[in-house]
Amino acid sequence: MATARPYNRLMPTCPRRIIPLALPWFLFAAAACSNPEIVNHPGEGGGGGGGGASTSEGTGFVGTTTGSGGAGGVESGCEGVRCRPDQHCEVEDGQGTCVNNTCEDLSCDPTERCQMTPEGGATCVDISCQSDLECPFNQYCNGTICVDDACTAGERTCDGESLLVCVSNGSTTRELFTCGGEAYFESTCTDSGAGNASCPCEDDWDCPTFASCEVGSCTGTGAAPTCLLDPVPFERVLPQIEIQWGGVNRANASAVGSPFPNSAQNVMTPLVANLDDDNGDGLINELDFPEIIFTTFCGSTYQNSGVLRAIHGGGPNKGRDYFAVLGALVWHEGDALNAAYTCSNATLLPTAQLAVGDLDGDGVPEIVAVTESRGLQIFSNTGETRYLENGLWAEADGYNEPAPAIANIDGAGLPEIVVGQYVFTLRYDAMTRELAILDRFKGGVGLMKGIQGDPTTTNNPNRLGPITCIANLKDDHRLEIVAGSTAYALPRPPVGVKSRAECAPSYDDPEATAFCKGELLVVWDGQTVNGRGDDDNQIPDAHRDGFCAVADILGADQSAAPGPNNPLDQKPEVILFNNGYFFVLNGQDGTIKRRTVMGEGAQYDGGAPNVDDFDGDGFPEVGTAFGGRYVMLDLQEPTAECPAWTNPLNDNGSGTANPARSPNGKACTTDEDCSATGAATCNTQRGTCVCYHNSWQRVIEDNSSRATGSSVFDFNGDGAAEVIYNDECYFRIYDGVTGNVLSKEHSPSRTRTEYPVVADVDNDGNAEIVFATSNESNNCREGVDYNNGLEVWGDPNDLWVSARRIWNQHSYHVTNVLESGRIPVREPESWKAYSGRVYNTYRSNPRSYGIAPDLALSGIQISSPDAACGELTDNVEITVRVDNLGDLRVGPGVVISFYGEWDTPDVDEALLDEAGAPLQVVLQSSIEPHSSLLLTVSYSAANNPQETLPARLRAVVDEGATERECNEDNNEEIAVVDEGDALPDLQIEIGRVTDAKCNAQQVDVPTVVRNAGSAPASDVRVRYYAGDPGQGGTVLHEEVVPGPIAPGQSVNLVATIDKFPWNLSILIYGVVDPDGAIDECNDGNNKDAASDKVVCEHVD
Repeated sequence: MATARPYNRLMPTCPRRIIPLALPWFLFAAAACSNPEIVNHPGEGGGGGGGGASTSEGTGFVGTTTGSGGAGGVESGCEGVRCRPDQHCEVEDGQGTCVNNTCEDLSCDPTERCQMTPEGGATCVDISCQSDLECPFNQYCNGTICVDDACTAGERTCDGESLLVCVSNGSTTRELFTCGGEAYFESTCTDSGAGNASCPCEDDWDCPTFASCEVGSCTGTGAAPTCLLDPVPFERVLPQIEIQWGGVNRANASAVGSPFPNSAQNVMTPLVANLDDDNGDGLINELDFPEIIFTTFCGSTYQNSGVLRAIHGGGPNKGRDYFAVLGALVWHEGDALNAAYTCSNATLLPTAQLAVGDLDGDGVPEIVAVTESRGLQIFSNTGETRYLENGLWAEADGYNEPAPAIANIDGAGLPEIVVGQYVFTLRYDAMTRELAILDRFKGGVGLMKGIQGDPTTTNNPNRLGPITCIANLKDDHRLEIVAGSTAYALPRPPVGVKSRAECAPSYDDPEATAFCKGELLVVWDGQTVNGRGDDDNQIPDAHRDGFCAVADILGADQSAAPGPNNPLDQKPEVILFNNGYFFVLNGQDGTIKRRTVMGEGAQYDGGAPNVDDFDGDGFPEVGTAFGGRYVMLDLQEPTAECPAWTNPLNDNGSGTANPARSPNGKACTTDEDCSATGAATCNTQRGTCVCYHNSWQRVIEDNSSRATGSSVFDFNGDGAAEVIYNDECYFRIYDGVTGNVLSKEHSPSRTRTEYPVVADVDNDGNAEIVFATSNESNNCREGVDYNNGLEVWGDPNDLWVSARRIWNQHSYHVTNVLESGRIPVREPESWKAYSGRVYNTYRSNPRSYGIAPDLALSGIQISSPDAACGELTDNVEITVRVDNLGDLRVGPGVVISFYGEWDTPDVDEALLDEAGAPLQVVLQSSIEPHSSLLLTVSYSAANNPQETLPARLRAVVDEGATERECNEDNNEEIAVVDEGDALPDLQIEIGRVTDAKCNAQQVDVPTVVRNAGSAPASDVRVRYYAGDPGQGGTVLHEEVVPGPIAPGQSVNLVATIDKFPWNLSILIYGVVDPDGAIDECNDGNNKDAASDKVVCEHVD
């Protein structure tokens, strides 16, 4: 049980030293600690140094001398003269007179210091201490006395490439980490001199170990996380539905309440990316709530008339429509829903895939869609068409359902768009903001395209794709394009040439010639390299194409199985499935390293492969779905202890049994506990043994496309990935080690090449699953009368680990896109290690082992809005500070509950709101690690039967432990309810902001600072932000009001913000006393926002 504290001391209840960064109170708990109340005690007069006894009785006046030492004794004539504590009596003309002390008059003890008073006198005050909490805000305890801070807590500076941070009590600096990533982005310690030095980054792989990239800067403690939890068995964290968009059954298939409701069937891979600015800072990045992007169709028109949609993944509008595009009709959030429409006017290919990424470098993502007329349409983040061109490939190409991909193939300028064996370069005019395709390049005739099925057939509607992979196969600082068993490269242009239109008639350089002809270079062609035929080391004509992945799955000895004696060599292999065949090709030259003909029931086609550590043995496996089987292929050799499982099992485990794998599941701490022959290893996350070989097969039903994809993710952080798959009938989650079905839900689908994706769609620090559903076909033998559209599933107790907040295309592999939605100019190879991070996955998100948040309450304030500070009425505002002391973001959705304890009668019960329900407040945004937020709720004593305020108030965060925390013992805070002290109560009001001075890159912000308290406030700091500071808003400007601002007084000022950011729609926030330097009775009312956003437009 927490100890009761006085209510009006919110800031000092926070130990400064527990928080590494001193930033505004709404961000970090350390900075919320403000000055303890200083009490000036009368000194002790006496004989010339020791001082004599004071005759004061606490009235603030003394009848003799004051201070630690003085003149000694009582001078004749001063008898009965009462002076203030900062004065002493002197006799002039026989008359005692009070004279202000000076510091020279006083002899303060070593644990005291002389302090001047507002009246002009001086007094000795005690500065002895045992902890920082006993010191003023800008001082720390050196073990004996309070001394001035050596630096400002939380400020960061550079020392070479070392990033230094001032420790939370301001006593010294320490090295946070050393800048410099191991990928291509150059992270150099950058210091503007304003105390905000940083290691810049594009994404996590640019940051040191135990740091992460947030909005372009490496953040973290630089030390291993300490807020950790053991893995939870998946059976205890089964998912539940969080969002269901679309129809409820076959008879009611329309998306009621959504634009163009009849278009609600969905058979494609949904994408996740941030499309709008939720915190008002003018930027679209990982601080905002992501959106989910997908296409739909009406009835069974799955090959035409597609509608582009985006819905909110999180925030107050979670699950609601953001925009929708049907042909020329664009619906935006807030528009009426009753617009007339015709399904056939939609123009997208609805079961083709989408791609999302920032194409023009403006920090805002675009959406690339495929039209039903063999073209590409580029949409803005709000659904407006940026570019449209049809007829970009021929009907004979057989591109039935393409999956476009975005990558910066040449490592310069704008990204490119890849569709099969086509590459489209882009141009962007900064003056007109026009984005368009610049040039088109195509692979050679007779070479592969990335289509599933027999390439010797033509115009076969069941040949799906193309789906390509893009990676730096040759380690030559350029990306190659893998389409089936062919690898291509984009040719370099002739010197001085930027587009094909600028080419001369001829060139001697073959690469320049290829560029000018619009031809991709052939890096290698698998059939040319290996031979045409059906021998073990050849590629037959019917199996040349297919779906790919790229990862490091073999050791330096590629002829041997990977394992402890043949570790992975950080070189890529190409994994290929086509028409029932499985190939592993050397990424550098295309030679075959593995070739397997899949067995009965899996001979048809095959979906896009996944690569991840399915079984937790430290080595990657490969998985995919065929027509009748889901197959997990383990490249390590089976042994007597860990035999192959060749028999496919049904969902319930029935079927011909496979032999036992004896080491699996045994308790262990080291590998020696698992196998004497080295056939198994110890998964230390689980504490159990696992075989190195764990291949398995499961019976599925996908007779329609036979090319459906899947994804993998380690939801419970136990080191072994789960498999997420949806066939014609069911959505399933398989155990990666055994193939056992962990979760199974009805989810009918026509099936094409789609698959579920895993991302943190609501920015709450936990992964969710997003997948498409359709009920318009009769493909499922077990019935299709279930909902259609889109679903999001997650763990209701938030025990799933964290995930990235993006999944931008079908060939997603982590390093291909930044979490902000930007495309890296130089894409890091996803199979390499970066400062201890190892991804080496395909169609999977990075792992997070046991890192957890730690919610705590560290302060409560109680004040009455209808009374001055130091007085309470029956109506109060309760402000609590919620801290995240852990290593993982948490929220939104966290609930804080309030309870009262009455002494007469003896009652302990929940406080009630006006409706008679328990009083609660819900967190509306995330709290980042080592950060804090203030939340305020109103309460009236009349709401409870006692009709009086309680004697004590108790607040509880995350009651019932629904959030995954490493410490559940610090979720309560108790405060004594009394009037408290006469203190200031600072408030701020932001007036109307205009763009009148934008030409000078300035914005004026009319501001009113008000003191609604009962004591004056001086040196009042006002800080202005681009966006909500509680959600990562950026500091724009500061002002200081000298004051004092008397109780009831308001001060008007106009803050001029210089160097206002260009071309960003910014909502300006103001915060008064942002560092908590002034004791107040209510810190929860110190923030305000402008009524409208402001944009200063500028053309470079």
